[in-house]
Amino acid sequence: MSAWTLDERRDLRIASLDLRMPATAVRNQQGHGVQLFSGNATSTVYIVDFIYTRCNTVCSALGGEFAQLSHQVKADGLSGQLGLVSISLDARDTAGDLKTYAATYRASLPEWEVVTASDSRELNALLRQADVIAIPDGMGGITHNGALDVVSANGVVLATYPMEQFQQAYLFARSVVRQAAR
Repeated sequence: MSAWTLDERRDLRIASLDLRMPATAVRNQQGHGVQLFSGNATSTVYIVDFIYTRCNTVCSALGGEFAQLSHQVKADGLSGQLGLVSISLDARDTAGDLKTYAATYRASLPEWEVVTASDSRELNALLRQADVIAIPDGMGGITHNGALDVVSANGVVLATYPMEQFQQAYLFARSVVRQAAR
């Protein structure tokens, strides 16, 4: 099978379980260093979005959706099993920026981590290997997609959903957690 667009290629790689997010050193909203997708995480599965803190459009909508999902994770008793991760794709985002974004949307650990890569090399490797496009828009912003990826603890992208289908992403992620518990 061949793909004509990056989205088609990404979909084919996900269907064959060939799309992986690499183990990535990040800093979270509390300024703590964390290793994502190394397989050593406590959560079984993550719902991952890509944001940047200066974004007032897609990222605001994603923040609102993740706020709802964070409440759902708690209500379903899945804290520590199903995690939410917002990864900043803006190398300018500081720990303070992440903390402000987290406070705005009431992101709290362990349900929801807001992170940025430890350095631009880590960020670029993550974006490249995950087939995520982030293009400066020439006005200080970044054009990017608003997809939600459901990712295993060791970085395998199991599914992707458009941001409008955030509840479906949650239902799928929850089913992965429940299957792993059996």
